[in-house]
Amino acid sequence: MRPVLMFTATALIALAACTTAPAVDTPAAPAAPAAVAATPPPPAAPAPNSQAFARSIDLGSGISMLMGQGGNLGVSVGEDGVFLIDDQYATNAAANLAKIEEMTGGKPKYLVNTHWHFDHAGGNEVFGKAGATIFASENVRKRLTGELVTTGRTAQAQPAPRVALPVVTFTQGVDFHLNGQTIRAINAPMPTHTDGDVLIHFVEADVLHMGDTYMKDRYPFVDVGSGGRQAGFIATLTRALEIAGPNTKIIPGHGELATRADLEAALAMHKGARAAVEALVKQGKTLEETIAAKPLAPWNARFGGPGSFINDDAYTTVIYNELKG
Repeated sequence: MRPVLMFTATALIALAACTTAPAVDTPAAPAAPAAVAATPPPPAAPAPNSQAFARSIDLGSGISMLMGQGGNLGVSVGEDGVFLIDDQYATNAAANLAKIEEMTGGKPKYLVNTHWHFDHAGGNEVFGKAGATIFASENVRKRLTGELVTTGRTAQAQPAPRVALPVVTFTQGVDFHLNGQTIRAINAPMPTHTDGDVLIHFVEADVLHMGDTYMKDRYPFVDVGSGGRQAGFIATLTRALEIAGPNTKIIPGHGELATRADLEAALAMHKGARAAVEALVKQGKTLEETIAAKPLAPWNARFGGPGSFINDDAYTTVIYNELKG
């Protein structure tokens, strides 16, 4: 008979202690690196021409020049309400309206378009719906309705909605008597930037808004497809200088606030440019030969800078074609 081994619980525990492998010290696992916070993506850029005007320049007598995306705005504020010149783009009209209301304490009651282009009258629909009565030259309404067909780079895809149309139009100018001012809307003497340009003169405050008949220190955009003519810039700036005095504050369609001296320099450029191109036309030069001759070189330093929408070759082309036509 085989012997039977019997152990007590105590003995078993003791045996286990003797036979268990000794503990081995193992190095601790390296700590996981701290998570690096992801860099947030940069904010999306605002949509083009969607922001309200950025600068307001006080011109005295409750009148300001507002600068931002699109053409320069003019605004008069007083006891008769808010009078606005131009309204920039459709895409920033709501932002402009909100900022004007914040700045003036009210929505514009009166709105005058200096011409029909989308960077000056594109906000008509928004401002019309907000209660503004829109005024403009007769041809502005005709361009916006499509009664006058526009061709070229500013051609409209479709007519403007009814609420965006001027409800009061004029062909010989109109006077407003508001906010202690005589505000005189003056038709350009002949087609200039377009065939519907208007100057706005605050008589007592001595402020003159030129629309795009004058863009400070830039060659002009002669919108031939809207009836514009280079000769009109000479005629209209001559008329403006008859209106302006030595201290008149001049609001250009684009660019910084200007003076009478700036306007005189622009008129001299228009006259000189026309004469220089005309001399080459009389010599029988082709358009290509005329452009190559750089007849506008004397004015490029001031009017042909990097901020210019139109360069000297483009302005030369317009003058040449007008003289040949």
